[in-house]
Amino acid sequence: MILKQKKQCVLFVIAFLCMTFANVTAQTKKLQDSTPEQRAKMMTEWMTSKLALNAKQVEQVSDINLQYALKNDPILQSNEGKLSKFKKLKALQKEKSNALSQILDPGQYKKYEEIKDEMVQNIKNKRK
Repeated sequence: MILKQKKQCVLFVIAFLCMTFANVTAQTKKLQDSTPEQRAKMMTEWMTSKLALNAKQVEQVSDINLQYALKNDPILQSNEGKLSKFKKLKALQKEKSNALSQILDPGQYKKYEEIKDEMVQNIKNKRK
């Protein structure tokens, strides 16, 4: 039972980092089977629709999403403990958010943070 909960937690972290799916449990298999490039593309598409990115922003955000998807992949594929993975992924997410704050306008960044916080809260509520 505890092992199953820990596995679900890792899947939720993956979904949180990708922020591409509102219904995490229905999409975890798709996330597990995707490449970093596919995850970056999905994230860029999601951000383009939710944040109304302009063409220049789409290009810059796409580059950042790919960069961090490639950084996240070895962590996700590793045999490290769940807590260790979570800490590393969380640190990378903070770096990514800082990079995005330089590209997004204040309104877009605020909306990005609000959606991200909402997703975290949803994950916490599902774990209870």
